[in-house]
Amino acid sequence: MIKNIDFGVSLYGFTEKWCTDNNYHFEDMFKELNRLGIKKFEIVGSQMFNHYPIPSEEEINDLLSLCKKYDVEPFSYGGYVDVGKYSDHDMNDQEIISEITFDLLTAHKLGCKYIRGFGIPAHLVKDAARFAEFYNVKIAFEVHAPSRPSDPEIQEFLKEIKESGSSYVGFVPDFGCYIVRPNPLVIERYIGLGADKELLNFIVENRYNGFTEESMWQKIQELGGAEAERIAISELFGFLSFAPAADLDGFKSLLPYSFYFHGKFYHIGEDCVETTIPYEELLKLIVESGFEGVIMTEYEGHCFYLNDAEEQIGRHLQMERDILSAL
Repeated sequence: MIKNIDFGVSLYGFTEKWCTDNNYHFEDMFKELNRLGIKKFEIVGSQMFNHYPIPSEEEINDLLSLCKKYDVEPFSYGGYVDVGKYSDHDMNDQEIISEITFDLLTAHKLGCKYIRGFGIPAHLVKDAARFAEFYNVKIAFEVHAPSRPSDPEIQEFLKEIKESGSSYVGFVPDFGCYIVRPNPLVIERYIGLGADKELLNFIVENRYNGFTEESMWQKIQELGGAEAERIAISELFGFLSFAPAADLDGFKSLLPYSFYFHGKFYHIGEDCVETTIPYEELLKLIVESGFEGVIMTEYEGHCFYLNDAEEQIGRHLQMERDILSAL
């Protein structure tokens, strides 16, 4: 722990190996956590449990047995409300509450302090808080790209959290919200798919020049773009969204209500420096806020089909320690 900040690792970071190697299991992940000196982890239920949203007792017990064997702690549970789960309608409020309850119950059985809340509308914050208190598991609503903290819908969550008066609802800001330029591996991937470099430069340079995703795609088609450029536009306007300047003022507004953080990243070089997310500024603000808790390393290199989680997660943890030690 440095500056009252502890470190954890999301098992989501091991996605590539989990999906491609049938001999890779939780035990292998926990061995890696031991090697890295990490005790706390986050598990994404919809990804790693066969029986989701209600894992079997056998799955729960097997995981807890391994936790005891390797002395690791299920700190947070990655919940998920798939509002499009049913083919004939989007989930109504009661169905959403049921999904939240399933995740809270699983987190309670695992002994998690938190669930990552995703897909929950702001108007259900107060209702969700009551169920969270019943299960004694706090709900951290994720602030994830392409949303930014100052966006009206995120500030509406903040308003609802304040009005609830509950200590069981808050945020988990994802550092992916603060990407200020695309990671070089992102551009390399699009070129590998057949995208034209000049068209990619146009997309990046004009992302915030009045274009919507739809109008950008129309313009790129006029310039000769095809499927590879369409993928680039979809991602750069979506979960790989970036902005010329990080929304630090918005970030500050969430800090008093943040339970923990997702230390998102896509690639870090041998120098252990993240060149696309202002980690120094973000960590400085977290420390200055008086926060005491966990930053959960969340590697998403599987976007590029890279199988280097052990190396990358180690670099990210080292970077955080270096920055915090220097503050």
